[in-house]
Amino acid sequence: MNTSDIICRQHDGLFEIRLHRPERLNALTPGMAQTLLDAVRQAQADPAVRVLLIEGEGRAFCAGKDRDAPGSAAFVSTLQQLADALVNGAKPSIAAVQGWAVGAGLELALNCDLVIAGDDARFKLPEAQLGLPGTGGVHALLPQLVGLGRAKGLLWLGDEFDARRACEWGLVWDVAPRPELPERARACARRLLATDPQALSHVKALVHGAALPDFGATLDGEAGCETPR
Repeated sequence: MNTSDIICRQHDGLFEIRLHRPERLNALTPGMAQTLLDAVRQAQADPAVRVLLIEGEGRAFCAGKDRDAPGSAAFVSTLQQLADALVNGAKPSIAAVQGWAVGAGLELALNCDLVIAGDDARFKLPEAQLGLPGTGGVHALLPQLVGLGRAKGLLWLGDEFDARRACEWGLVWDVAPRPELPERARACARRLLATDPQALSHVKALVHGAALPDFGATLDGEAGCETPR
């Protein structure tokens, strides 16, 4: 599953996925998105895996879609399938976010069940300012996390906000000093690993069933509105 841009490691029930394209702030290409999707599906299907952790290498978590990579309906479809695999997968997932999480990068983090951010994290959803909707089910997830009015402001205006504000608004579970972020994320993973996996999956299914009953329809709607870049 490892490629030069995605590195996976599995140990003691934890499946770690690292975006490894730091020279491009881990911006996603179609190939990276497909490898991410394959890795998440592998982890969800493997009975030895109980928790997923997604993190980025270098100065950013993920700067969104790589503008130099060819845009296509297939690329968008892969992002939507990735969101579905994380949101509707039974196993809990954690995003450890440092530096920039922009556009599809922030959407990837929000597809995870818990976000732990470094105090240097910066977030932005610029798609509407570029004439496009977001992806990854963000139009369903964001109102649940921050409220309807704030969601529209973030999606329409594309303003940057920091980790402290993200935590206040409910996008982030915890904020750690940047050097402590990897260990803080793994400490959270260890707490989940120590919890009954059936209880975790049951709670996730109940919460998402109540809060995101039309998530699939949102994914389809976003994909239908997206234009290849």
